[in-house]
Amino acid sequence: MRREGLPEGHQDWLEEIAEAYPDEEWVQRAAYPQGRIEFDAEVWHGLYWEAWDALRFDRQYGAYGGQMPIPYQVISAYAADHNIVGDDLWLFRMFMTAIDAEWLKHVAEREKGAKTDG
Repeated sequence: MRREGLPEGHQDWLEEIAEAYPDEEWVQRAAYPQGRIEFDAEVWHGLYWEAWDALRFDRQYGAYGGQMPIPYQVISAYAADHNIVGDDLWLFRMFMTAIDAEWLKHVAEREKGAKTDG
């Protein structure tokens, strides 16, 4: 997780220090305040990220802020357009819902932080 609001290049500098001193807990917390997330991207991840990027604005937004999940109809139409059917459709919907739920959680935390800051 990257820190928001840091000057350009500052996060990269923190990450370089964290790489150089992996046993120093305070350095790790400074570079990754919400914990370090490491994973190896797989080719199949691209399908879901591309789909989410295409669909993420096809959601309902609240009049006073807030975002609703991507509707089933939108996910289903995207799947139909890309020949995702049967069990693949079930998996596609499950992964899309999981990605979107994480995004909504992130947005809610960001908005909550903005309200408390100002």
